[in-house]
Amino acid sequence: MAENLFTQLTVLPPPRGARVRKGRVYRTDAHGDLLLDVYLPADGKGPWPAVLLVNGDAEEPVIARAKDWGVYRSYGEHLAARGLVGVPFNHRSTRTVGRAEVAAEVTATLDHIRANAIDLQIDAARIGVWAFSAAGAFALAPLLRSRRTYVNAIAGFYTVWDLAAFQKLDPRLTDADIQEWSATVALGTRIAGLPPILVAIAGRDSPPFITGAEVFASRARELGVDVRVERHATGQHGFDTRDDDERSRELIRGALDFFVGALALRR
Repeated sequence: MAENLFTQLTVLPPPRGARVRKGRVYRTDAHGDLLLDVYLPADGKGPWPAVLLVNGDAEEPVIARAKDWGVYRSYGEHLAARGLVGVPFNHRSTRTVGRAEVAAEVTATLDHIRANAIDLQIDAARIGVWAFSAAGAFALAPLLRSRRTYVNAIAGFYTVWDLAAFQKLDPRLTDADIQEWSATVALGTRIAGLPPILVAIAGRDSPPFITGAEVFASRARELGVDVRVERHATGQHGFDTRDDDERSRELIRGALDFFVGALALRR
């Protein structure tokens, strides 16, 4: 399976032609350097809006080079072809360092690309975040809580939106964990500062992923958040690489359209 992660592209064939800056160090810790890649549009000088691609969680050896997986290389190319900058990056496993440390790595990535926006040809005021699988907890929950003004769009594919839905599956989850790491809780009671949100649900996913996404979307609607929910009725967890059908391709195109629209430059 590890080899497939590096070769399996999105079922919507990615274009080619992005200018790729690979292996940029965004943080160094006791374990070594953490790296990101930058996929720039083929033509022009920018600045362009950027989308941070946040992979999920697994054991450290599995995710150590996640930015090089076929799915994130694909999305880098897809985004660049649409006039956005795609930024996949490597982060540690929560099973090794805990959610707080991985959340700090997400923040460090955002801080790095914004601090180096001129060099990277990125518009530091227009950033989107696209989270996958477990990244909803350590990436989206903190961002929804902090409401950074430069985060103008959030999307999640088959991600963890409501951590409470997983408590029966993982009894180690405490009420304190849920308060801190659930995106539903992070919505709070006010809409101010919340960006448009896209929720993509895989119909054949594990029940906690499905019910959690529905709980999150319901709460977001109650608050008046601009939330859009899309479903792949027969899709698996990871449908964008595992289910080679038209619905998967529609959802990928739709997510790209979502980011283009939400991050559109006004000049």
